[in-house]
Amino acid sequence: MKFFITTLAFAFVISISTTARAQEPELVDEIVARVNNDIITRADYMNAMQDFREELTKELRQAGKGDAEIETEFERQKSTVLDIMIERLLLAQKAKELNIDVEAEINQQMTEIAKQNGYPNLIEFEKALAKQGIDPDTARATLRRNLQEEYVIQREVLGPVFNRLNEKDKREFYEKHKDAFTTPAEVTLSEIFLPLEGHTAAEVEQRARRLVAELRAGKNFVEAVKENSAPTRATRAQDGKMGGFKIGELNKDTAAAISSLKVGEVTEPIRYQDGYQIIHLDERKDATLLPFSDARVQQMVARGATMERVEAARKKYVKQLRDDAFIDISKGYVTDTSKAEKKSSEK
Repeated sequence: MKFFITTLAFAFVISISTTARAQEPELVDEIVARVNNDIITRADYMNAMQDFREELTKELRQAGKGDAEIETEFERQKSTVLDIMIERLLLAQKAKELNIDVEAEINQQMTEIAKQNGYPNLIEFEKALAKQGIDPDTARATLRRNLQEEYVIQREVLGPVFNRLNEKDKREFYEKHKDAFTTPAEVTLSEIFLPLEGHTAAEVEQRARRLVAELRAGKNFVEAVKENSAPTRATRAQDGKMGGFKIGELNKDTAAAISSLKVGEVTEPIRYQDGYQIIHLDERKDATLLPFSDARVQQMVARGATMERVEAARKKYVKQLRDDAFIDISKGYVTDTSKAEKKSSEK
């Protein structure tokens, strides 16, 4: 069920534990923040902070950080938690204002999650959730909120950014990211591999160099494969064919050896621990830059240029939501936004 919990991002909706309630009953219903007509309670806040600490600890432990470093990073970042909670609440309120209906998508995603967890249908899955103490309605509510937030961002941020793109914006993105629109150079190679197999390296090298001279003089490459490559070499049964490779996929020695070859030519013998390799260049395709006018490029450019701008646009949109909202944070609770505003007012 771990997959389900992760997928639904329960970060801010899991109920406070019985133990925590018993420890501080007078504070459970304390209001941490008012956001328009909604509130964030201490229970909401404590759960969000606990989830944040657990995720941060997991991430930093995987990066090899110790307890002291984790605690320092937690203290540095914990003020962002309330900001995120306020932001999500504002987006949920906006979704309600826009009458965004995601019920069909909720059913579809719940069904997919059920299948991924091995349940034959949604009913059995929800029964299993209930047995593990997870309220299916809470799960649906979490999915609903996540989907509504996505739709708000798509409609209010992504859409406008995309629609505002002009030809200059697209052209600049294309010029800056030409590598993304370039089909890499490719080569098709064949080989002859002469194993040491009881011979000295000098003997096999001499034989390999003689064979290279014969190939360059016109000897048939396929015949040379059959005469020289070991029967156990996989490429021998393929007339020496190794297949096609992007230039970046080749090892350093091979790339250097074929760099100046023309199609039909062979390399000098390349030494390996167990023998000598002679490579034949069957075909070469140079790197190709797809033109700006290509339909696929136009789609990629529009998508890429949008995503390049979307984070700044999202921050601006959320800031506007905050500026337009009534937000009252109770004494003793701090957000990154409030700290920034305090610094700004002190200047």
